[in-house]
Amino acid sequence: MDKYIDIADKIGTPNAITQELGEIIYKEIYEALINKNTLCLDFSNVESMISPFLNAAIGKLYKDFTGEQISKYLKMQNFPSTKNSTLNVVISNAKKYYKNQTDYEKVVKEVLNDE
Repeated sequence: MDKYIDIADKIGTPNAITQELGEIIYKEIYEALINKNTLCLDFSNVESMISPFLNAAIGKLYKDFTGEQISKYLKMQNFPSTKNSTLNVVISNAKKYYKNQTDYEKVVKEVLNDE
């Protein structure tokens, strides 16, 4: 592993619950992926985690990287098994969104303009 990050230590709290905290982790991951360095995220000290954090930290990666690139360079240890389904939904939604971002944004604008 080229780099190791204790999530709770990096974000300054055991509660990974906001987009802003997710952005801190996203920047670290993005930098590693751009430079083709392996990054290990350790979740052992995380006590709570919700989808806004995961959307910002992990989901947003699918805008610029393939699933293969992410899998090759990003490793996770001690990820809570109770959050696997949440992570899978985040990844699935991100792939769909970034594959069709223009269409998604068009639909949102249409819906908001109709209200």
